[in-house]
Amino acid sequence: MKFGICASFHEIQALDTLPFDYLEESVVRFLAPEQPDEIFADHLRSARTLPVPIEAANSFFPADILLVSSPQQAIDRPRIEHYVQTALRRAEQAGIRVIVFGSGPARACPPGYDRSDATHQIIDHLSTWSTWAYDHGVTIVLEPLRYEETNTLNTVAESGAAVAPIASSSARLLADTYHMACNGEGPATILPWSTLLAHVHVAEKEDRAAPGTHGEDLRPYFSALHRAGYDQRISIECRWHAFAAEVAPAMAALKAQWDSAS
Repeated sequence: MKFGICASFHEIQALDTLPFDYLEESVVRFLAPEQPDEIFADHLRSARTLPVPIEAANSFFPADILLVSSPQQAIDRPRIEHYVQTALRRAEQAGIRVIVFGSGPARACPPGYDRSDATHQIIDHLSTWSTWAYDHGVTIVLEPLRYEETNTLNTVAESGAAVAPIASSSARLLADTYHMACNGEGPATILPWSTLLAHVHVAEKEDRAAPGTHGEDLRPYFSALHRAGYDQRISIECRWHAFAAEVAPAMAALKAQWDSAS
């Protein structure tokens, strides 16, 4: 099992100690698929000085890349294809193995459009991207998001059922304890889809805080993951308020709850 944090590589350069196994960066910020290669090369040179690897990246798409076509909304397929291909190529160069497909605004169903059609389009995209991802050694994980962030593929159950028909080594599922709690989705929901899980995000429900901040018990989720035999990566994805001071206690709380849940 590996434990990591979601943050900018610039932020962790200032830390005295790094009590985590890997960093989860941002596709938009770090891989910068619509920026020149020179910009990414600068990011990569800096990242390679870090004592921990960047193994995952979230924030796949900016809000202005729309993924659902409707009579009232066009999508720019050449832009999408170039963006994804560039992101995957750069991910391979950086050693990133997991790309998180959350991107709520990008995948939102337009007003008045059929949500099942929107879901089919999103999964069709993911199916295509996963064939490209395979050639780069990257897995794209679909992230169920809370209802406040998007109107498609909100729960682990819904997203698992959508991913299952196209599941491969390069198209998988993510579970996020924060989104699950916000949506009222219990930890046991993970179990039927456990074979699809390839990544996990954690945060406390209150204020999307780091583990240990408000004392929320995350062990029911971890118990379900233990039962599922999950042994890949868990990233803290939270709102950091005093980053340098919070990282070590948050990681200690996460590991303690993970161990006690077993």
